[in-house]
Amino acid sequence: MAPPAAPTPAEEEKAEPGRRGLVVLLAALVLVAGVVTGQLVRPVPEPAVELGITSSHAFPGQAPALPWPSAGQAVVHVEGLGTMGSSGGSAPVPTASVAKVMTAYVYLQAHPLKPGEAGPVLTVSPQAAAQIPMRRQRGESILGVTANQRLTQRKALEALMVISANDVAHELARWDAGSDQAFVAKMNATARSLGMTATTYTDPSGYDERTVSTAADQVKLLRAAMEVPAFAEIVKQPTYVPDDGGPPRQGGNYLLGRHGVIGGKTGYTDAAGGNFVFAARNGVQGVNTLILGAVLGQDASAAAGAVATAERIVVAAENAMVAATLAPQGARVARVDDGLGGETPLRAASPVTVVGWPGLTVPVGVEGDPPDQAGSGAQVGALKAGAALVPLELAQKLDGPSLVKRLIRLS
Repeated sequence: MAPPAAPTPAEEEKAEPGRRGLVVLLAALVLVAGVVTGQLVRPVPEPAVELGITSSHAFPGQAPALPWPSAGQAVVHVEGLGTMGSSGGSAPVPTASVAKVMTAYVYLQAHPLKPGEAGPVLTVSPQAAAQIPMRRQRGESILGVTANQRLTQRKALEALMVISANDVAHELARWDAGSDQAFVAKMNATARSLGMTATTYTDPSGYDERTVSTAADQVKLLRAAMEVPAFAEIVKQPTYVPDDGGPPRQGGNYLLGRHGVIGGKTGYTDAAGGNFVFAARNGVQGVNTLILGAVLGQDASAAAGAVATAERIVVAAENAMVAATLAPQGARVARVDDGLGGETPLRAASPVTVVGWPGLTVPVGVEGDPPDQAGSGAQVGALKAGAALVPLELAQKLDGPSLVKRLIRLS
């Protein structure tokens, strides 16, 4: 059989455009497939929560005039809102036994206690017992420890904070760091870490008048200490009840249980005058606020003078608090942005109520790390309005970016 005839030049010239077209088509298909594959394998943007209402609220009126003391220093701070006011300058002054807030805080940082836990049993040194006559002669507040007496950590801290026991303060320093000097170094390092730039500790009890601070610095410390559950439990105790069956001893914070006061620490020496730091809970239209304050350098013969001054300030601060509802429960107040133009609404799980006082502007924002997908009603982040934190829920099902959006994105 004869071999097939070779195509003529005319036939080749006629077929060439078809071959070129096929090559171009195949190249185009490869290019499109590459672009599609590239778009699909590219990571999608991380979804983000965005605010859907006003980003701040300004309370009309003049800032409240609190009944500040005529002498010494005072500061009032509301957690989540800031400082309501202050008086008396910022020169460091003797703290007296208010220094024991730092003693307890440092000790609990190194030896945490669970809520309700008694903690390890500690043994009192003969040296501490030998110093009791000297402390009594100087008029110090003491537990009256004896050599080899055994105290649980919690009872030691209760003696420190409730009846302001100087003898126990020095034993806590020894139990933790081996000596007063080493423990005081930890106190000062902690003060620096909390931004207490005007504070110097020279002893763990505050009896030494060279232990100095300011009202503003002591509020910084109390804010940190009240976040420690064991500390908050201890300072809300009105009396010290010994483990050995001895009679209860009344603490100096007679405001406990009044005006929402949930904790504090008193202090007095001749050099310091009356001192007091305090924490109080105040509910305003369903928003739970924490008020913290410090009153230092009161011209009084006991710490009770500072407590009385603080009582007037607490009552006035609580009366000055006002609230405004920015959105009702269920309102759409935020959204999840998928980064490619898709949005899913978020509703408030409770009313969005902002608390403050006249003359204050409170920022409003959102926080959270939303998932790529979730069902309607799932909690996704929260709206923060000053002291209020409102959970946010999905108003509808959350899906990731659609296939079309992933394909047509330009950036």
